[in-house]
Amino acid sequence: MFHLFSSKHRNIANVLDITLAKLKVKDPAMMQEISDRAGTIDPAIVENYRKQIISQIEHAKDHLAADPKATIEQYASRDPFVGLVQTNISHVAQTLNPPAFANLASDWQQYGAADPRWALCPIISFFSWRAPRHPFVGSSDANSYVHVEHRTKFTVALMADWGSANASARDIAQRIQERQPDYVIHLGDIYYAGTKAECEGVLRMWPLCDADGAPIKDRSFALNGNHEMFSGARNYFDIILSAFNQGASYFKLKTEYWQLLGLDTAYTGGSLSHPETQAQWDWLVANLNGDPRTAIFLTHHQPISAHSQETQDSKPLRDDVAKLLNQTRADAIYGWFFGHEHRAVAYDDSVTGYKGRLIGNGAIPHDPQHEVGPDDGCTPFTCVNTGTWGSGDAISSFVMLTVDGPSITVEYIDQNGNPSSIPTEVWETTIEKQSLP
Repeated sequence: MFHLFSSKHRNIANVLDITLAKLKVKDPAMMQEISDRAGTIDPAIVENYRKQIISQIEHAKDHLAADPKATIEQYASRDPFVGLVQTNISHVAQTLNPPAFANLASDWQQYGAADPRWALCPIISFFSWRAPRHPFVGSSDANSYVHVEHRTKFTVALMADWGSANASARDIAQRIQERQPDYVIHLGDIYYAGTKAECEGVLRMWPLCDADGAPIKDRSFALNGNHEMFSGARNYFDIILSAFNQGASYFKLKTEYWQLLGLDTAYTGGSLSHPETQAQWDWLVANLNGDPRTAIFLTHHQPISAHSQETQDSKPLRDDVAKLLNQTRADAIYGWFFGHEHRAVAYDDSVTGYKGRLIGNGAIPHDPQHEVGPDDGCTPFTCVNTGTWGSGDAISSFVMLTVDGPSITVEYIDQNGNPSSIPTEVWETTIEKQSLP
């Protein structure tokens, strides 16, 4: 889970350097760990793995050096191997009880740089990183994974990039619990790497639970995020979806007027149209063509951004949108909530053609938003999250939807329970009321 020690760039770099130095001299403990993890005593195979791990560590060091976000005090890497290293560093750090002496100048003095477990973190991470992904689960049948809500009025809490154990995540969970929504949907990202322990931690923090503390099935949903994919989404599919009774990484919640379509963009790295997830694509097209209800998309990845790098990264998803509208209809998407980018932004509807809302500020600390306009060639916006808290980081927030027949009130609420700087909206559909089974 998220830990201050493993969130610091310098600590990750130190661990990588320690392991690299030990591997280069073929430290016996390192070689034994490789042998144990590989399940072989064949010296040629162990040596081959040693070289692969060295190469991967060197790649990770290059990534840290080049990533402009690596200097953030509470850093969560988007590199799968580095994310797994962070997870394993946090596991070690949580087992230690560092002295809180004012004269200790660094984390390493507090936690003990000589502890042999630090050097094992990248090796453990390597074998997890190279393990196979969970098979994609899905059906192209439009009637699969559909949940029907018969009530005219109900509430849905949306949170994104929330799956950590830090103070902001706990605050968000508490604020949602206080509002007692009918549904809670997480748009993905369990930090650092969607491991078994991290997924189990998310379930313990889940804000919609029964009297025994278990997530309420069929009212709790979670999308796949890129950090879950660091562990091949194995724990997301086997632990999270099982706990929620969620049949696949995509789903539909429909009312008389609306269809909320939760979609998996993470399995194939930020896209919807891919041979590996063809069942989901066919399901989506069938639902949009066969159901006239007004559609709101929910995804982890963002299709648009006000920033250059994120705009470049999201091009595959924008290409998918163009393809989707061609196969369905020009107005198929009414609204779209998404995360991945750790900011909160309401984009300009007149430019996007739908109500695009970034809500990726669910827990991970980031700089306050002072944008007054988009980068060149990027998507304009109408407002951003300008709130701060604590030491000056941007405040985290979530969204509360109040569905009432043909209207949805959209509230943006910060971790203190106050209205966000993004104003409340009312979304309206003009379609005729549809019958429900």
